[in-house]
Amino acid sequence: MNPLFRSPYLSLLFWLLSLILCFGGTTFLATAQESSDIGTSYQQQAIAISKVLRCPMATNQTLFESQAPIAHELKGQIFSLLEQGYKRDEILDFMVQRYGEKIRYQPELKPSTLALWLGPLALLIIGLGLGLTLIKRKSPAANNATRSV
Repeated sequence: MNPLFRSPYLSLLFWLLSLILCFGGTTFLATAQESSDIGTSYQQQAIAISKVLRCPMATNQTLFESQAPIAHELKGQIFSLLEQGYKRDEILDFMVQRYGEKIRYQPELKPSTLALWLGPLALLIIGLGLGLTLIKRKSPAANNATRSV
C-alpha cells in the first residue's frame, strides 16, 4: 500500500476521482466538439441566408458578395439571430420588415411584384409577335419583286 494513502478509504477516493476526471474529460471534449459543429452549422446557414439577400449599399450584389461595411454588419446580425434560435424564414421576414422588400435578391411572387416576374416574359412575347408580323408583311412584297423580274 502506498504510504501516501494510509487509509483504504483515501485510496478508494483517489481511484474514484481519477476515473471521474478521465471520463469527465472525454465527456467535456465530446461536448466541445459538438458545439463547434453547431457553430459551423450556423455559419453555413448564415452564408445561405446572405446569398438570398441584397446588399443595401452595393449595386446588384448579395450580402455574401458585398464588401460594404453594412454587409458585414448584416452578416453578423444574421449569425447572431441564428444563435438566438431564429429560423431562416423568421430572419428573412425580420430583414424585410427592417429594410423593405428591396432587401430580397429575388422578391416573392405576389400582386405587387407580378410585373417583375411576368414583365420579361410579356416583353419577349411582344417582341416575337412584332418580329413575326414584320416577317409576314415583308414576305409577300419580296415574292412580288421576284415575280416581276
